[in-house]
Amino acid sequence: MSGLSTAVQRFHRQSERKLSRLPTIKESFEEEDENSHMIRRHAAPHHDAFPTKDVILHLTGGGWFSHTIAGDIPFLLDWSDATDAVVICPEYSLLPKETFPKALNEIFDVYCSLTSNDIAPLLGFEVNRIIVTGESSGGNLAAALCVKILSIGMPFLDEDGVAANEKATENYFQLLPGKGKSTNTKQLLSLRMPDGLLLGSPTLNLSFPKCMRPSVHGNDPVMPMGLLNAISQVYVPESCKLKRKNPLISPIYASEDILESFPPSLLYVCADDPNLTDSVAFNTRLKRVGVSCDLRYVPHLPHSFWGLATAGFPEAQNVQAECCAWLCERFCEDEA
Repeated sequence: MSGLSTAVQRFHRQSERKLSRLPTIKESFEEEDENSHMIRRHAAPHHDAFPTKDVILHLTGGGWFSHTIAGDIPFLLDWSDATDAVVICPEYSLLPKETFPKALNEIFDVYCSLTSNDIAPLLGFEVNRIIVTGESSGGNLAAALCVKILSIGMPFLDEDGVAANEKATENYFQLLPGKGKSTNTKQLLSLRMPDGLLLGSPTLNLSFPKCMRPSVHGNDPVMPMGLLNAISQVYVPESCKLKRKNPLISPIYASEDILESFPPSLLYVCADDPNLTDSVAFNTRLKRVGVSCDLRYVPHLPHSFWGLATAGFPEAQNVQAECCAWLCERFCEDEA
């Protein structure tokens, strides 16, 4: 873990120097020597010198206002132990200081770096398979990340599926990180999809129609409908150039052309979660376009229940066992 900690610290130093973009990762081998204050150059070791590791990229919940990493660590440790995968849990920017699309752009940058051919010297291992997981707002970011990867190079469409004008198209691509200086179009178009998507109580719809319609699933003690509505309005303020039905904000509205290229997915929802109806609809849409997807309903538990396995809740413990089994299956699928 010390090597990974060092790699993360170096990643943050790169960000501070505005050198965290994928194509400039080789520039990380030029760094300041704190003792001599001299610039030293390191030759990038050949990739054959590094072991390969599977990675779980986990995006925490917390309604974009906080990170739930303290509650997530126990089940993440179980996942890592079961799969022998490295868990990477980035801390993205939070509300109210930063709104959409800041967090999504940061997650996208991390994903670009992890799937880079140049990442091994930074982390000490080559990334083999990568599964993206997320709970609640983290589930939104995980699904939106897949939408964003698949949307690169496609024409911008409004919420009704109609091609937007040139100005709107330009505004959309301004939301993509690395425009111009550090990330070129060819590299973006070569991004690979995750090998799996695991979502718990995902927030897939932040649109106003959701806020105004009645719901029989809005009495969750952790995430009542009113709280979800309030978060939606802060995360996507009126000043935002895109509407809440945009699939980068509400992945449930992604087109079939996007959804059909989604990775194998597993979704968990509970009884009174306001996200239940949208999770069912999202799972149905994925299945309809041929994606290997499963939705599992868990009774007697509130929104964002993954961390409750440690507290002894049997339903959560069963979910934990299922998640470990699914992750192992996904990581081992190509080893036959």
